[in-house]
Amino acid sequence: MNYANQANPIEDKIYSLFASCAKGIELLLKDELLNLGALSAQEKLAGVMFEASLSTSYKICLHSRLANQVQLKLNEFKFKDIDTFYNVLYGLPWNSYFSVDKSIKIEVSGKHQAFNNTQFAAQKAKDAIVDCFRDQMDERPNVALDMPDIFIAIHFQKDEAYIYLSLSGESLHRRGYRLAQGEAPLKETLAAAILVRLGWIEMLKTEAPILVDPMCGSGTLLIEAAMMTYDIAPNLNRENFCFMQWRNFDVDVWKSLKAQAIEAKKAGLKNQNVRFIGYDYDEKVIAKAKENVLALGLTEYIELAVKDVKYLTNLTKSHTGLIVTNPPYGERLYYNETEKLIRLFKTFGQMLITEFKGWRVGIFSAASDSVKALGLRAFKHNKFFNGALATTLYQFEISDQWVMKHETTKQKLMRQASNAILQDDAHLAFKNRLSKNHQQLQKWAVQQEIECYRVYDADIPEYAVAVDLYHRNAHIQEYQMGKNVDQKLAQKRLLQMVYHVSEVLGVKYDNIYVKTRQRQQGAKQYEKQSEIGQFRVVKEHDCLYYVNFTDYLDTGLFLDHRKMRQLVAKASTNKTLLNLFCYTCTASVQSALKGAKTINVDMSKTYLEWGKRNFNLNKIDLSQHLFIQEDCFSWLKSAFKMRKKFDVIFLDPPTFSNSKRMQNVLDIQKDQLELIELTMQLLTKDGVLYFSNNFRKFKFDESLMKKFNCQNIDDKCLSRDFLRRPNIHHCWEIREFRKMVKN
Repeated sequence: MNYANQANPIEDKIYSLFASCAKGIELLLKDELLNLGALSAQEKLAGVMFEASLSTSYKICLHSRLANQVQLKLNEFKFKDIDTFYNVLYGLPWNSYFSVDKSIKIEVSGKHQAFNNTQFAAQKAKDAIVDCFRDQMDERPNVALDMPDIFIAIHFQKDEAYIYLSLSGESLHRRGYRLAQGEAPLKETLAAAILVRLGWIEMLKTEAPILVDPMCGSGTLLIEAAMMTYDIAPNLNRENFCFMQWRNFDVDVWKSLKAQAIEAKKAGLKNQNVRFIGYDYDEKVIAKAKENVLALGLTEYIELAVKDVKYLTNLTKSHTGLIVTNPPYGERLYYNETEKLIRLFKTFGQMLITEFKGWRVGIFSAASDSVKALGLRAFKHNKFFNGALATTLYQFEISDQWVMKHETTKQKLMRQASNAILQDDAHLAFKNRLSKNHQQLQKWAVQQEIECYRVYDADIPEYAVAVDLYHRNAHIQEYQMGKNVDQKLAQKRLLQMVYHVSEVLGVKYDNIYVKTRQRQQGAKQYEKQSEIGQFRVVKEHDCLYYVNFTDYLDTGLFLDHRKMRQLVAKASTNKTLLNLFCYTCTASVQSALKGAKTINVDMSKTYLEWGKRNFNLNKIDLSQHLFIQEDCFSWLKSAFKMRKKFDVIFLDPPTFSNSKRMQNVLDIQKDQLELIELTMQLLTKDGVLYFSNNFRKFKFDESLMKKFNCQNIDDKCLSRDFLRRPNIHHCWEIREFRKMVKN
């Protein structure tokens, strides 16, 4: 096809574009694009889709402080095979975008089922583009991995491909001023985002603003702040953009934009009201910072000096200002030197508290433990990604209110809880209900000889927690909050509840444990939450159990299964019991104390060992019992082949599991039929299967009713302390149908 007489497809009209950025700053980039003239903008992961004219796109490339790439969308399409992908790319009018003498580079991101890797996809895309030129012109463009004239980006998402032509080419974070850099440089675009988050632009409206970076490295934060202050277009020093190699590059528009930016810089540099100060302990690093500052002609605007943070003083004598820094956090600098890093932060914190009362501070770090050593409480946290590294911008205010007091975890909780109840009176409703429930259940628990029971279960919707008493310990499980719940209000209510749990139930703060309840899948349900290793002993009827409130998601004892454990134990007296998905073997302990011989099957070695400890705690001979770490589905099939039989089987599977230890994903709603049929094959003639699960929307498969004698026993298994949640679990007693005997 001859493109010579065709209208140019990239006229100065409205186009669809994509600007990429570091994860966590999408909203900031969206606002920036709209301010630069974009007509609409929509946040995506690590970027923003927007619409703009081509001249506005030039302007964005010149003035965007936050974008890494600006790309024009050429096409998007669905495809299933490599040939379709090739044909669509081959059919695009590449010669109308750029001439054959331009070098090209293609990068592919994302995944698609048609390609094993992105490199192969890039090769196939290159073939299509090159073949298109060769077939039309008998010539082909060359490929250049470094400094290409044309940069083509392809992104796969699900079964779609998005084809982009980059306006920027080399990432826009490369401003052109960084002639030298330290060992752990901060990307210029990320530095700009940090400053925007800290409100530096708003601070410029105040009288005589000051910015100090006490660990400035090669000076990136200082330079980006100065460029904002003096209205210097971030990419004014860049000489090459890929859009300059396009056929329709409008050089006059570009010259006009650059001329306007140069005039804005001249006007901005007349502002002598702002002060920038940067320090670093390393003389060589300060020398690099000075090179970079000189490259932008900002030497007289940014003060740089060699100074260790332990000698940091407020030479400005000002009571207001902004300190912002990206200190080492143990990735490249201070690697494997955690104690040294903590000492650095501790010293830094002491100097901040002593010298900079009234100042704002922003610290960008991935070393949360080190940041705690500052001795300051952050009033705001902003999540960013420094490349692939999850990093946080901690915002502080240097005042007595935010200085950490040296207090234990218990003292801190007591202080916060005591303060929370002074903020309103709504919590008194929770206090009254908790007190009423406790009075009613306390006598019942003594009569039942149980030390562990639920005393409150979201009785009042605004106070959505479950409170369980375990002897002298309280386990508070906060129900997962909805997206629209005010986080600060929820935290205040939680602290108020902690206060009343201590006061009403007589539980010491050291013995109050708070967790958030949410759906757990796969290996998460077995993961440790911490490594404290503190186990307590509690009593239920004539059994003793180990419970743990800190290291695991659950305590090791499901209180709502109390009556089910009794039923299983009674049926298993002097018989054989198979306990599937046995967890910590609590039902087996009760059964063993009644003479049962048990086999306990679970995927978790941790919980099986816990179960053995429960057996030993009750002085039960382990030689009469087996503990098997295996996927229950696989074990059931093997047991059937070996013709194993059991008098009683307890089957209590999780709602869902995609653990790597399992051969397949377990979904109890879908898999109940196969699981129960496999289990029933192992029952003796007069045996009984007790089946339970905690999936609230569970529906029992009606086909099982025709095969087996199935009796719902939810009422029998609902204990008094769980009456508020009658659907907390679903329990069934399942037997073989007994055949009628003829006389």
